[in-house]
Amino acid sequence: MTETDTTGVGRASRPTVLLTGPTSGIGAAVLDRLLRHSGRPHLVLLARHAPGLDAAVARARAAGLVAHGVRVDLSDLASVHSATARVRDLIERDHAALLDSLILNAGIQLTDRRQVSAQGHELTFAVNVLAQYALLRGLEPLLAPAAHVVLPGSSTHRGKRASFGLVPDPAWQAPQQLATPDVGLVERPNVAGASWREPGGSAYATSKLSLVTLSHEWAARLGSSGRRLNVYDPGLVAGTGLGRAMKRYEYWVWRRIMPAMSLLPGATTPARTARHLVALALGENHATLHDAYVEIGRIRAAEPVTFDPARRQALWDWCQSASVLAHPAAG
Repeated sequence: MTETDTTGVGRASRPTVLLTGPTSGIGAAVLDRLLRHSGRPHLVLLARHAPGLDAAVARARAAGLVAHGVRVDLSDLASVHSATARVRDLIERDHAALLDSLILNAGIQLTDRRQVSAQGHELTFAVNVLAQYALLRGLEPLLAPAAHVVLPGSSTHRGKRASFGLVPDPAWQAPQQLATPDVGLVERPNVAGASWREPGGSAYATSKLSLVTLSHEWAARLGSSGRRLNVYDPGLVAGTGLGRAMKRYEYWVWRRIMPAMSLLPGATTPARTARHLVALALGENHATLHDAYVEIGRIRAAEPVTFDPARRQALWDWCQSASVLAHPAAG
């Protein structure tokens, strides 16, 4: 097929990029970068908030790019299943090409472990781990032969020392326990220096530890068919909407004061980390890299515990089972 056709879909040289979470934070910065990219990629944008998604698609089209928007709520596996079916329909109807790059950026961070997904799982684990598995499982048949998948990492998987002490250590348990919400708990004031928000912070760090662990299983699966998968750690990007569940004054500090920390090693800005993320995703940097961990453009080893075979298998089996229970036909 030539560079353009009656659908406006170019297949010869323009990559097709799927991006989740393009409406705010790092995702919005990634979208900005893609809109200015010399490769003029075709975009499939997935987001929960319909007005924000419509605005993102409109911006891409105003910039002269082919773009499609697909609504997805990562807290609901039914929505994830519907979204992947919609992407499949776009490709089958020749409105989009097979996916050359997946940038699975979206995620959440909460202040507790009491909130639940549509399927009753603890919300942080459901969105940051289970939904990522289900989304990639649904999109796997739609990947181009040499596609590259980038999963969202975080230095928090290394423990609180790597987050300037802002996020507690991860606390590994069996996947079923990680997916079980706390019940009957109420907010409590600081006790012996511990914040009532610590369960939420630990849940976030543990979800990232889990996803990095799961990434090795995905890399083995995709690598067998010639595709690549890497984890990208954006660094500490203060000022984004990730901390929106904080109390009002804490969120104000996060948004207005914490961005000054971007000058510290391991910290950065949305625009700077987006530049490295897009270069990685499109193969401009580290073009042959596979099953690796990249932090703000630098290759670093993931924590050794993420390679543990028992943990990897337990996570894979649990996610597969939970996904099939939600949508038997998707299994």
